[in-house]
Order: sequence, then C-alpha cells, then structure tokens
Amino acid sequence: MKAAFLSEFITSKSVLAQSAVIYVVVALVIGVSMQSPVALVACLGAMTPFMMVFTFCALDGVNGWERFRATLPVSRAAIVASRYANILAASFFMLVVGWVIALALAAAASLLPFDAQAVASFSREASDPAMLLCAGAMGMGVTLLAASFILPFALRFGMTKSIRIVPVVAILLLPAFIFLMQQVPDLARMLSEASLWLDRNVVLATVVFMAAALAVYAASCAAAVAMYRNKEL
Repeated sequence: MKAAFLSEFITSKSVLAQSAVIYVVVALVIGVSMQSPVALVACLGAMTPFMMVFTFCALDGVNGWERFRATLPVSRAAIVASRYANILAASFFMLVVGWVIALALAAAASLLPFDAQAVASFSREASDPAMLLCAGAMGMGVTLLAASFILPFALRFGMTKSIRIVPVVAILLLPAFIFLMQQVPDLARMLSEASLWLDRNVVLATVVFMAAALAVYAASCAAAVAMYRNKEL
C-alpha cells in the first residue's frame, strides 16, 4: 500500500503542485469577488476532491502509466486504495491550505485595497475559525460523495468511457430517489426541522456529515477494488 501510494504521488507531484496553485487562485477569485472567506474555503474544499479524480485518472493514460503501474510488485487492491488515499490526502491538505489563506486574508484585509464593506465582511466571517473549517469540510464532503460514485467506474472502464456511463447510471437512479422521497411523510417539515437543527449545531452536523461521507468513500473503495480486479490492462 505504501509503495503504491508513494509511486503514484511521486509520478504526479508536479501536476499536483500545478493543480494546487490553480485551485488556490480560483478560490481566491471567488472568495474576494464574493467578499467571503467562507466562500473561499468552501470552494477550495469542494473543488479539490472532484478535480483530483479527473487529474489522477487522466494521468493513467499518459505514457502507459496505468499498465506500467500494474507491473509493479503491488496488488491491484493496493493500487486502488492508493488512488483513494491520494485523493483524500490532497483534499484534506487543500482544505487546511484554504483555511489558513482565508484567515490570513481576513487578518490583512485592512491593508489590502478592499473597501470598508469588504473588510467588515472578511473580519466578521473569519471571527469564528471553526465555522470556516466547517464550510470547507461540508464542501469537501459533498464532492467526496460525487467522487465515490465516479471513481469505481473511472478505474474499471477509464475516464473516457466512464464519462458516458456515469450520467446514464445517475439518470436511472434518479426516479428511484424521487420515489423514495415521495414515501417519506411530512418531508417538507422534516427538511425545515433539519435546517433549524443544522443552524444550531453546525460543528456536530459537519462531523456527522463528514463521517457519513468517509464511510461512503470507504465503501466505494471496496467496490472499486472488486471491479478493478477484473479489468484487463
């Protein structure tokens, strides 16, 4: 597992560094334009897992890296687990980076060419660092769920083919989801109560949501291992 993790990280570190810079710039533009450090952290947290899926899977087709990696003295299960671990590690790293940048930007807002409204907005939202971290974690959790759905198909069929398969599967699952929602009595009231509870318990809600997202991510990894074992390279 360690060998697979390091081999993938070492071969892609230059691309990862470039991607990190791009993500930070995009998040900065969004955060500054919205005058919101919360938006900055949430954007970076949400963007990283989803884009890392495409970055790593795109690298599989470069110079036959996927076939070469399969010849290394590591199991296919370790190859899949290392892919999931690298995406998760990059996501947590960028979440912390976004959080630090947001706090630093808020602290220096009065020294930057921002108007008084922007300075006040940055100071107000950054006054609670835990809320900033929760915003980023919520964003990361949402796209980790999306990555959990995409990765097994991407690893099994390749990114080009999975882009055609994933939307079809999503469309087929949509009626089932709508049907299940219709079976829940007083759904509107439950959503309203959940929203009120979320406002009062943001940190706890974030912890619960992230735990659920990570559980789904782990289950996705297990499914991807089973699917990848049957892939011809």
